[in-house]
Amino acid sequence: MLWIREYINQTPSFNYFETHISTIEKTVETNPALCIETCKSLVESICKTILANQNIEHDNYGQFQALVKQTINCLIDANECYKDDLCELARRIASVSQKLAEIRNISGFASHGQDINHVSMSTTMSLLAYKITDVLGGFIIHYYINHASKRDSRIHYEDCQEFNELFDEENPLELGGVILSASEALYKQDYQAYKEIYFSYLDNLEKERKYVIYRR
Repeated sequence: MLWIREYINQTPSFNYFETHISTIEKTVETNPALCIETCKSLVESICKTILANQNIEHDNYGQFQALVKQTINCLIDANECYKDDLCELARRIASVSQKLAEIRNISGFASHGQDINHVSMSTTMSLLAYKITDVLGGFIIHYYINHASKRDSRIHYEDCQEFNELFDEENPLELGGVILSASEALYKQDYQAYKEIYFSYLDNLEKERKYVIYRR
């Protein structure tokens, strides 16, 4: 799963999805039904994580297609000149996702159970699910990282490495001769204060970026 992994490497908190990816890659030929189920679970987890980060309410037990569509739609800026095209693309991707969910329900290795004489899923179907998942999940994460219409409401400490290093450098913290991380301490003890300082840091970076562009 090259596309999904590309963006997981950029967002440390997304390393959680490595377990899903590892299972998919190991079972694509040995257990096609489990592979298909895990593909669906991976996309669901990506969508729910992004929606939670963006502080957008969603139905944890809603339809798979609706979850995917909601996630993509929430990321598209209202002023995006290709908004209609992207929404149509989102609709089509969501329909593919729905078909993937239907395949999963038919195969149902773990959650639905099957008679011992049932016809097993072929590796052709699991390979298709594998490739579709990388395209769908990769597109969602790509758009989330590069084009999200608003800033995340929920932030993860491990995703803010540059800020953390700068904050620690400017605010040295030592206790009993042991050097501690001031940024980590603030994140754990006063999350809201950490968020405010971090968002101020991002605002300053954006101002500097615009100033450089203006000077050109």
